[in-house]
Amino acid sequence: MSLDKIGQDAAKQQAPLTAEQQKNLAKLHETAQQMESLFVNMLFSEMRKTTSGASLTGKQSQAEETFQSMLDEKRSDDLAKTGSLGLGKMIEQQLRAAVLGTSPNAASNAIVPPQAAPPKEERK
Repeated sequence: MSLDKIGQDAAKQQAPLTAEQQKNLAKLHETAQQMESLFVNMLFSEMRKTTSGASLTGKQSQAEETFQSMLDEKRSDDLAKTGSLGLGKMIEQQLRAAVLGTSPNAASNAIVPPQAAPPKEERK
């Protein structure tokens, strides 16, 4: 049996989502995006600390610093919406079972990798 068929069989066995579950999943998606945005914004903030505070006109004013932090926040929001980093998607996958109120294996579409083979001494 191919892996595609296994995934299709698992999808068929799952009951359709209720309106409340769909609403909760939409909230989860939005929250996961916000978490990714917050993380990226913190990265931008820490990266800014490593640069000198000088601009083309000399030392940065407080207005320039405020503008720069607002611009970083907007950029992090836009980056999180694209999903290119994948952090939001991972957060969403991790919390999906809790939101749906199901067991983690039932809500996950991930295929569990096989266990590692035992060391050669134990094989016979």
